[in-house]
Amino acid sequence: MAAYPLRAAFAGILLFVIGLGIASATFQINRKEQDQRQGWLRADGTVVELLKRRTFEGDKPVPLVAFTTASGERISFTGNPGPGSDSPYYINAPVKVLYHPGHPQDALIDTRGRLTRNAVAAAGALILMALGGYVAWYASRWDKKTV
Repeated sequence: MAAYPLRAAFAGILLFVIGLGIASATFQINRKEQDQRQGWLRADGTVVELLKRRTFEGDKPVPLVAFTTASGERISFTGNPGPGSDSPYYINAPVKVLYHPGHPQDALIDTRGRLTRNAVAAAGALILMALGGYVAWYASRWDKKTV
């Protein structure tokens, strides 16, 4: 079986570059999300009612969340339906809320899913970069006499 150290080196470099691209995109997405949420405040909210929203998959329960702003104003908003057919929310469920002080009616349920997504993407990018670097390094040290 013939060895192909040049192809292996190119494969390692390609893995590294793909990992670098994923890391760069993840950094940009995370930075954009942080800029969009700059100045937003956190509050503790409560699901006061589950509404039905008609979607292509059928009716989905949607939480109606109420919370109190830092200035003492009581706000309620309709959250997004949970993933899947069942809602992860129930009446009187505590939820974390993100809101802009100037527009508290545009509040969001803080699911922390974006942080998990960005962390997993960054970890995958680092693994690809490390694997690509190792493959390229190993290929560069290949000795044809050992075959």
